[in-house]
Amino acid sequence: MNGDFLDRGWGDGFPIVPPTPEAVEAMLRGTSRSRDEVVVVMDPGRGIATVDKIAVNSLMAGCRPEHLPVVIAAVEAVSEPQFNLPMISQSTGPHAPLLVINGPIRKELGINCGGCALGPGAPSRVNTAIGRALRLIMMNVGQAYPNVMDMDVIGSPNKYSMCVGENEESNPWGPLHVERGFAPDASTVTAIPGTSLHDVADFASYTPEDLLLTFAYTANGPTSTAWSWLLPDAPGWNRESLLVICPEHARIIANAGWTKDEIRLFMFHKTRIPLKFIKPHLLEPGKAPEWRWLLTQPDDMMVQVVKEPKAFHIVVVGASGPKSAYVDGMGEPVTKEIKR
Repeated sequence: MNGDFLDRGWGDGFPIVPPTPEAVEAMLRGTSRSRDEVVVVMDPGRGIATVDKIAVNSLMAGCRPEHLPVVIAAVEAVSEPQFNLPMISQSTGPHAPLLVINGPIRKELGINCGGCALGPGAPSRVNTAIGRALRLIMMNVGQAYPNVMDMDVIGSPNKYSMCVGENEESNPWGPLHVERGFAPDASTVTAIPGTSLHDVADFASYTPEDLLLTFAYTANGPTSTAWSWLLPDAPGWNRESLLVICPEHARIIANAGWTKDEIRLFMFHKTRIPLKFIKPHLLEPGKAPEWRWLLTQPDDMMVQVVKEPKAFHIVVVGASGPKSAYVDGMGEPVTKEIKR
């Protein structure tokens, strides 16, 4: 069965759970929604994402019935226009959704919010299954098949599965979903359109300024595409990015009295790259003409990598240790409430 499914392009390369009629029926018990309900019409292939099809792919990925509402909410989130799923799915780059789960459902389902939250291993088995389910749905419903619509030049292991729970108990500022307008007792999934996941290792900084400079230097790489918000004039190109702050780094920043908005403002002013790295792209056909004036400016003029401070999103994830992460953006995050 696994060999046949792979030959047909329905698998991701790892063994899958057989989607027998009986197993699919059991999976559907995880939601009160009708199996024939159309959840979304999914890009890039405009596939009809019914509850039944989402259940089939979730089962194949190793999900249990109680995971199904999370996957459905994730499918809804990535299908919002601002998420930019057509680009995420078809680009020549290694773009992938990163799912952040908040609220009581983290503990109900055993979502890993601490060490190795992005896997691998038993502590992250639920995270892995949910993230993997979304990728299979992107392929088998959205038709983002490798070398057919997914034109990634090299690929990335991030595309198999990226799903974490926020470590709300170690977050000194309050969780992501509350900041995005949901009640503290609501359970949500936030889909973040990511490009690359960068390690931010800082063992030596003990002030917010020094520590956040390490994040800024990570974001300032000349190969970063975050600054591409300058180029096209189209929705979904804001390229909002994510700071994944470990609890130790979060304590250093919060204990000095810094708020999330102050972190964002600092990052906005410190994340800039020389114009010379952008000029060649401004010459490409179809790029936003309102930025052509930059072609006459000095090569050493500094240009910000995001459009505005609020383009930096912040979550607290992980265990003990001074290791955080930075995720380049490709669109805008979307949060959906998880409903049974």
